[in-house]
Amino acid sequence: MAVLSSTLLPLGLFLCLVMLFISTSSANFSDSCMLFSKIVPTTAPGIKAIPDVYHSDTTYTIYVPVNNNVDSVVMRAMDMNNKSLGLWHDADRDCNSSSLYRANSHSNLLMAYWESPHSMNITAVNIQAFTISFDRMATFSSLTLKKQAITTKPPVMISTTRPPTTHALPTARIRNASSTLTTTSSVANGIFLSPIADTLQILLVFLTSKLLF
Repeated sequence: MAVLSSTLLPLGLFLCLVMLFISTSSANFSDSCMLFSKIVPTTAPGIKAIPDVYHSDTTYTIYVPVNNNVDSVVMRAMDMNNKSLGLWHDADRDCNSSSLYRANSHSNLLMAYWESPHSMNITAVNIQAFTISFDRMATFSSLTLKKQAITTKPPVMISTTRPPTTHALPTARIRNASSTLTTTSSVANGIFLSPIADTLQILLVFLTSKLLF
Protein backbone atom coordinates (compact mmCIF):
# COMPACT_ATOMS: atom_id res chain seq x y z
CA MET A 1 0.00 0.00 0.00
CA ALA A 2 2.91 2.29 0.79
CA VAL A 3 4.30 1.65 -2.68
CA LEU A 4 0.92 2.37 -4.25
CA SER A 5 0.56 5.58 -2.29
CA SER A 6 4.03 6.74 -3.34
CA THR A 7 3.13 5.99 -6.97
CA LEU A 8 -0.18 7.89 -6.85
CA LEU A 9 1.37 10.99 -5.29
CA PRO A 10 3.61 11.90 -8.25
CA LEU A 11 0.74 11.07 -10.61
CA GLY A 12 -1.57 13.46 -8.80
CA LEU A 13 1.11 16.14 -8.79
CA PHE A 14 1.67 15.60 -12.50
CA LEU A 15 -2.06 16.02 -13.20
CA CYS A 16 -2.10 19.23 -11.19
CA LEU A 17 0.84 20.56 -13.18
CA VAL A 18 -0.88 19.62 -16.44
CA MET A 19 -4.05 21.45 -15.42
CA LEU A 20 -2.03 24.47 -14.37
CA PHE A 21 -0.21 24.46 -17.73
CA ILE A 22 -3.49 24.19 -19.65
CA SER A 23 -4.96 27.05 -17.64
CA THR A 24 -1.87 29.20 -18.20
CA SER A 25 -1.80 28.40 -21.92
CA SER A 26 -5.47 29.32 -22.27
CA ALA A 27 -4.86 32.63 -20.49
CA ASN A 28 -1.87 33.40 -22.73
CA PHE A 29 -3.92 32.50 -25.81
CA SER A 30 -6.76 34.78 -24.78
CA ASP A 31 -4.30 37.65 -24.28
CA SER A 32 -2.01 36.79 -27.17
CA CYS A 33 -2.53 40.23 -28.73
CA MET A 34 -0.88 41.89 -25.72
CA LEU A 35 2.69 41.33 -26.91
CA PHE A 36 4.49 43.81 -24.66
CA SER A 37 6.34 43.67 -21.38
CA LYS A 38 5.28 46.99 -19.88
CA ILE A 39 3.57 50.27 -20.65
CA VAL A 40 5.55 53.50 -20.71
CA PRO A 41 4.15 57.06 -20.61
CA THR A 42 3.89 58.97 -23.86
CA THR A 43 3.67 62.61 -24.91
CA ALA A 44 2.64 61.83 -28.48
CA PRO A 45 -0.75 62.99 -29.83
CA GLY A 46 -3.63 60.75 -28.87
CA ILE A 47 -5.90 58.67 -31.06
CA LYS A 48 -8.87 60.11 -32.94
CA ALA A 49 -12.13 58.63 -34.18
CA ILE A 50 -14.49 59.54 -37.01
CA PRO A 51 -17.29 60.04 -36.21
CA ASP A 52 -16.53 61.27 -32.71
CA VAL A 53 -20.02 60.65 -31.25
CA TYR A 54 -21.32 57.21 -30.29
CA HIS A 55 -24.01 55.59 -32.45
CA SER A 56 -25.11 51.98 -32.65
CA ASP A 57 -24.50 49.98 -35.86
CA THR A 58 -21.82 52.42 -37.02
CA THR A 59 -18.35 51.75 -38.45
CA TYR A 60 -15.68 54.05 -37.00
CA THR A 61 -12.27 54.90 -38.42
CA ILE A 62 -9.70 55.08 -35.62
CA TYR A 63 -6.47 57.00 -36.33
CA VAL A 64 -3.44 56.03 -34.23
CA PRO A 65 -0.17 58.03 -34.50
CA VAL A 66 2.84 55.74 -35.16
CA ASN A 67 6.51 56.10 -36.10
CA ASN A 68 9.40 53.97 -37.40
CA ASN A 69 9.87 52.33 -34.00
CA VAL A 70 6.32 50.97 -33.86
CA ASP A 71 5.85 47.31 -34.72
CA SER A 72 2.12 46.91 -34.10
CA VAL A 73 -0.92 48.42 -32.42
CA VAL A 74 -3.39 46.57 -30.21
CA MET A 75 -6.92 47.98 -30.24
CA ARG A 76 -9.70 47.47 -27.70
CA ALA A 77 -13.21 48.85 -27.24
CA MET A 78 -14.58 48.67 -23.68
CA ASP A 79 -17.90 49.63 -22.16
CA MET A 80 -18.28 51.34 -18.81
CA ASN A 81 -18.12 47.93 -17.06
CA ASN A 82 -14.74 47.25 -18.72
CA LYS A 83 -16.19 44.60 -21.02
CA SER A 84 -15.10 44.25 -24.63
CA LEU A 85 -17.71 44.99 -27.27
CA GLY A 86 -18.06 45.64 -30.98
CA LEU A 87 -16.12 44.23 -33.91
CA TRP A 88 -12.69 45.20 -35.31
CA HIS A 89 -12.36 44.84 -39.08
CA ASP A 90 -9.30 43.84 -41.16
CA ALA A 91 -7.10 43.13 -38.13
CA ASP A 92 -3.95 41.00 -38.52
CA ARG A 93 -4.84 39.08 -35.37
CA ASP A 94 -8.04 38.80 -33.32
CA CYS A 95 -8.07 37.89 -29.66
CA ASN A 96 -10.84 37.59 -27.09
CA SER A 97 -10.91 41.22 -26.07
CA SER A 98 -8.57 42.95 -28.53
CA SER A 99 -7.27 43.02 -32.09
CA LEU A 100 -3.73 43.54 -33.37
CA TYR A 101 -2.78 45.62 -36.41
CA ARG A 102 0.70 45.59 -37.95
CA ALA A 103 2.16 49.06 -38.44
CA ASN A 104 3.41 50.36 -41.78
CA SER A 105 6.85 51.89 -41.48
CA HIS A 106 6.07 54.27 -44.38
CA SER A 107 3.12 55.91 -42.65
CA ASN A 108 2.78 58.02 -39.53
CA LEU A 109 -0.83 57.00 -38.99
CA LEU A 110 -2.40 53.59 -38.52
CA MET A 111 -6.06 53.25 -39.41
CA ALA A 112 -8.25 50.69 -37.65
CA TYR A 113 -11.94 50.09 -38.26
CA TRP A 114 -14.37 49.33 -35.43
CA GLU A 115 -18.07 48.54 -35.74
CA SER A 116 -20.31 49.39 -32.81
CA PRO A 117 -22.89 46.84 -31.61
CA HIS A 118 -26.60 46.94 -32.33
CA SER A 119 -27.62 47.47 -28.70
CA MET A 120 -29.33 50.78 -27.97
CA ASN A 121 -28.55 50.62 -24.23
CA ILE A 122 -24.92 51.71 -24.62
CA THR A 123 -24.24 55.35 -23.82
CA ALA A 124 -20.42 55.47 -23.98
CA VAL A 125 -17.48 53.39 -25.24
CA ASN A 126 -13.78 53.73 -24.42
CA ILE A 127 -11.50 53.10 -27.41
CA GLN A 128 -8.00 52.02 -26.33
CA ALA A 129 -4.78 51.76 -28.34
CA PHE A 130 -1.54 50.08 -27.21
CA THR A 131 1.28 51.15 -29.52
CA ILE A 132 3.96 48.44 -29.32
CA SER A 133 7.59 49.12 -30.25
CA PHE A 134 10.10 46.58 -31.56
CA ASP A 135 11.62 46.25 -28.07
CA ARG A 136 8.17 45.26 -26.69
CA MET A 137 7.44 48.51 -24.93
CA ALA A 138 3.91 49.87 -25.28
CA THR A 139 2.44 53.34 -25.02
CA PHE A 140 -1.23 53.76 -24.16
CA SER A 141 -3.80 56.16 -25.60
CA SER A 142 -7.58 56.23 -25.37
CA LEU A 143 -10.69 58.24 -26.11
CA THR A 144 -14.32 57.97 -25.05
CA LEU A 145 -17.18 58.03 -27.54
CA LYS A 146 -20.34 59.35 -25.92
CA LYS A 147 -23.89 59.26 -27.19
CA GLN A 148 -25.06 62.70 -28.16
CA ALA A 149 -27.75 64.09 -25.90
CA ILE A 150 -31.09 64.72 -27.60
CA THR A 151 -32.26 68.27 -27.05
CA THR A 152 -35.91 69.19 -27.52
CA LYS A 153 -36.86 72.67 -28.62
CA PRO A 154 -39.79 74.37 -26.84
CA PRO A 155 -42.97 74.51 -28.91
CA VAL A 156 -43.50 77.69 -30.86
CA MET A 157 -46.51 79.58 -29.53
CA ILE A 158 -48.67 81.06 -32.28
CA SER A 159 -50.99 83.83 -31.15
CA THR A 160 -54.55 83.60 -32.46
CA THR A 161 -55.58 87.06 -31.17
CA ARG A 162 -56.15 89.47 -34.01
CA PRO A 163 -55.17 93.12 -33.61
CA PRO A 164 -58.09 95.56 -33.43
CA THR A 165 -59.23 96.75 -36.83
CA THR A 166 -59.41 100.51 -37.36
CA HIS A 167 -62.24 101.42 -39.71
CA ALA A 168 -61.15 104.55 -41.55
CA LEU A 169 -63.75 106.74 -43.15
CA PRO A 170 -63.47 106.31 -46.93
CA THR A 171 -61.96 109.27 -48.74
CA ALA A 172 -64.70 109.33 -51.36
CA ARG A 173 -67.35 109.56 -48.65
CA ILE A 174 -65.49 112.47 -47.02
CA ARG A 175 -65.23 114.22 -50.39
CA ASN A 176 -68.95 113.71 -51.11
CA ALA A 177 -69.84 115.05 -47.67
CA SER A 178 -67.65 118.11 -48.23
CA SER A 179 -69.16 118.73 -51.66
CA THR A 180 -72.67 118.43 -50.24
CA LEU A 181 -71.87 120.94 -47.49
CA THR A 182 -70.43 123.39 -50.07
CA THR A 183 -73.47 123.08 -52.35
CA THR A 184 -75.87 123.50 -49.43
CA SER A 185 -74.00 126.61 -48.28
CA SER A 186 -74.11 128.10 -51.80
CA VAL A 187 -77.85 127.50 -52.14
CA ALA A 188 -78.48 128.97 -48.71
CA ASN A 189 -76.46 132.04 -49.56
CA GLY A 190 -78.37 132.43 -52.87
CA ILE A 191 -81.71 132.17 -51.14
CA PHE A 192 -80.68 134.68 -48.47
CA LEU A 193 -79.17 137.21 -50.88
CA SER A 194 -81.91 137.08 -53.63
CA PRO A 195 -84.51 139.46 -51.99
CA ILE A 196 -81.87 142.08 -51.27
CA ALA A 197 -80.70 142.08 -54.88
CA ASP A 198 -84.26 142.45 -56.16
CA THR A 199 -84.93 145.38 -53.82
CA LEU A 200 -81.77 147.17 -54.89
CA GLN A 201 -82.66 146.66 -58.55
CA ILE A 202 -86.17 148.16 -58.08
CA LEU A 203 -84.75 151.12 -56.17
CA LEU A 204 -82.20 151.74 -58.94
CA VAL A 205 -84.97 151.78 -61.62
CA PHE A 206 -87.08 154.18 -59.57
CA LEU A 207 -84.22 156.65 -59.12
CA THR A 208 -83.34 156.48 -62.84
CA SER A 209 -86.96 157.28 -63.85
CA LYS A 210 -87.03 160.31 -61.52
CA LEU A 211 -83.90 161.72 -63.00
CA LEU A 212 -85.10 161.30 -66.54
CA PHE A 213 -88.49 162.72 -66.06
